[in-house]
Parts: sequence; structure tokens; C-alpha cells
Amino acid sequence: YKIDGTSMNYSLVEGDFVLTYRLFHTIKRGDMLVIKHPLDPKGRLYIKRCAALPGDRFFQKKRSFYLQIDGNSDKTKALGLSHDLEVVQTKEGYFLKDPYEKYYDVVHNWRLIVPSVLTKLPVTTVQDDHYYMLGDYRDNSADSRFFGAVPRNWIYSKVICILKKPRDWETLINIEEADKEK
Repeated sequence: YKIDGTSMNYSLVEGDFVLTYRLFHTIKRGDMLVIKHPLDPKGRLYIKRCAALPGDRFFQKKRSFYLQIDGNSDKTKALGLSHDLEVVQTKEGYFLKDPYEKYYDVVHNWRLIVPSVLTKLPVTTVQDDHYYMLGDYRDNSADSRFFGAVPRNWIYSKVICILKKPRDWETLINIEEADKEK
């Protein structure tokens, strides 16, 4: 697929290509998945990152995403400490604060005024056979914060390879010149 849009900036930018695999069996936190967008009347496919698996608990506050692994507070605390992730204690137990920001290019645009649905979500448990999907450019992504966790049968394929377009203009000029007829 060729990337069209900004919701996964800067992990994927417009013009990048991704190779996907349809026959996969496992989904892990952090996987980039191609999903059917339930609110898109054209039925287009979207790429989002799996932020929470069935049984995980999460909430969002002031643009930060908090995750509790398998709904297990002790397991979450131990995982956070062993992987140097920020662990926050709440009345609902321990949660990892913004765990994906350490490993992926998750970004926010602090100049944007965003709707409250993007900044404040209550503690929620992901139901069986559903996956909570977020864009990496969190302030400009139509994702599970708008349409809820995605059922497994809406997941079309898994990204297995990213082909990034050249990032500097000189490289682009050279590629264009190499394609010209002699």
C-alpha cells in the first residue's frame, strides 16, 4: 500500500509504501495493522498501531495514553520497571504512561486545539476479540478514540515491511533525473 495521509506521521509519511501480510495469526501491542474504517462511507482501508489487546485496560488524560496489561496491575508495574517505562499508580491500579512513545514515533502537535475525545477517556477494558487502534500522530488521527475498539474481522492485514521514500529533496531530484529518457 502507498501511504496517503498524516495519521501515522512520522513512522509512516505520505508517499511511503508498506508491505503487508494477510495470513497472520497473532497481534501484538505495537503492531501496525491495516483495518477497515467503520465510519468511512467509501470503505477505505487505514493503517493504525495496535495500542491495546483484548483484556487490556486503558484511559486517556491530557493527551497521555495509560495502559494496564491484561487488566493486571501487578504485571503492569513489573513490566514497566523491567523496561524503564513510566508507571503511574491510580485508584484503578498501576498503568504505563505513554508506553509507545519510547519505542515508536508517536507525536503530538501541542499548537492544535483538539476535541475532548482526544484528551480525556475513562478507564476502559478492551473486550474479547477486539483491538484498540491509534494513529502515531495522535492529534490528527481518526482511530479507536472515535469508533471504539476494532473487531478482529475488521483487521485486514499486518504491516511486515516499510519502504520509506527518500527524505531529502536532492535524492528526489536525482531519482527523477534517472527516470528521464536519454
